[in-house]
Amino acid sequence: MDCLKWSWFRLKEFLKEQFGLHASGIFKAGGYDAFRIGGTTGFIIPVPQLDEQELFELYYMSQYLQEKREPYVAAFWPSLQGTLSAEKDGKRYAVLKCPDTIQPRSLTEGRELAQFHQRARSYSYQADKMKRIGQWKDLWERRIDQLEAFWRGKVQAHPLDHFEKLFIESFPYYLGMAENGIQYLVDTELDDEPAASDSATICHNRFHSELWTNELPVKLPTDWVFDHASRDVAEYLRHEFLHFPDRLKKRGGSFLADYDRTVPLSSFGWRLIYSRLLFPIHYFECIEDYYLSSEQQKPVYEKKLYSILERSEEYEQFLASYSNMLSMRTRRIQLPLLHWIGR
Repeated sequence: MDCLKWSWFRLKEFLKEQFGLHASGIFKAGGYDAFRIGGTTGFIIPVPQLDEQELFELYYMSQYLQEKREPYVAAFWPSLQGTLSAEKDGKRYAVLKCPDTIQPRSLTEGRELAQFHQRARSYSYQADKMKRIGQWKDLWERRIDQLEAFWRGKVQAHPLDHFEKLFIESFPYYLGMAENGIQYLVDTELDDEPAASDSATICHNRFHSELWTNELPVKLPTDWVFDHASRDVAEYLRHEFLHFPDRLKKRGGSFLADYDRTVPLSSFGWRLIYSRLLFPIHYFECIEDYYLSSEQQKPVYEKKLYSILERSEEYEQFLASYSNMLSMRTRRIQLPLLHWIGR
């Protein structure tokens, strides 16, 4: 039996033993292992970073959005033990399900995201472990402190490795940018007043244009956190810059306008978007992922870091052009921009 068939056999055994599900075959959908039973499609999702309490919080969010008739929301398939995850080969997985027959999307990404946030804004149940709203400053400072300590160790070690040389040379610049992002966030919270649209809602860990597609029109709760809507808007723009810069130039403004027409963002919200874009999460994650990856994966992150550094000036120009991407209605809002950006 070849490796692929053996893998499928093991997955079917896992579904049968842990969830009582009898899948006739396994296929790939959106990068995940999937299966069909009756009129339902199931997805086997790795959840190494989520514990059972976090999964139960996400379970209640998905139940709530289904009650609110939010389209494409997947539901959890509990295990035979009543848990929301189960182990296979030392790794934990959740199984999510949705109906086979799903209508293609008709709304633009900006409108659909705004409606998603609006429906989820009335969610009032416990989300202690998935809550991120109001925590950005602490989370960002902790991340900076950890990476700065790691960087100092590398500087003292005088490495010869090419990636580590790039890391050592580039870190002070991105540390400065990160500190600017934190200061901008602090100033926003001091100078501006949140509106009703600034209350917490269900967001995504990293929202992007490839997450909601007609190829896989499913909203997976395992992608979610409880945060300010600006998180998703900022991460969408960041992802477009990194992966589809030409599309960002053509459609970035219309994405923001579609969102703003559907659910207007306050000046507080627009400033939070900018503070999040200022904080170079993409750089931090690339460094962290490199050191957590296997030797086979390391060249991927080295190439990614090189691309980030090569486009650093371009990213500054993107930040400088942020206010020009806003709609005519929104341009009446005064957004403080940093003078050094884009010079």
